[in-house]
Amino acid sequence: MNEIETAVNSDSLIAAYERFRRAEAAFHQRVRSVTGMGENELRLVHYVLNAHREGKTVKPTEIARHLGISSASTTALLDRLERGGSLQRLSHPTDRRSIIIAPTREVEERLSATVDEYNRRLASLSDELSDDERAAVERFLGALTEAADSIAS
Repeated sequence: MNEIETAVNSDSLIAAYERFRRAEAAFHQRVRSVTGMGENELRLVHYVLNAHREGKTVKPTEIARHLGISSASTTALLDRLERGGSLQRLSHPTDRRSIIIAPTREVEERLSATVDEYNRRLASLSDELSDDERAAVERFLGALTEAADSIAS
């Protein structure tokens, strides 16, 4: 492959990636609009939902660590989400001094129509790839992640 062909192939991949980024940003905006939640609220709810589905409990300190925010900010976020009917505070089953955070059925239903459908489609698309194609995509995304994490850090 000559330099011109390489540049054209690279340009088309970069253009496809940029289209994906715009589509994903628009998707996240639609989810925020449908749910009435901000970005951190959605990240928190998604984290709690995933943990709940895996049979794990989540404490407020784990949420603060996951989001990289203070305990005061975590409390304010949890208060909003509890008032909005998305999360609930429950007594820890074995430690009476502690609480755990659990999703409500309402938030599971609201998000399953959007985020879960997106995740199902992502899994389906991944299943359609051959092992070599999947390995190439994983290498590309891994290198892209490394670049994003290392530049201007």
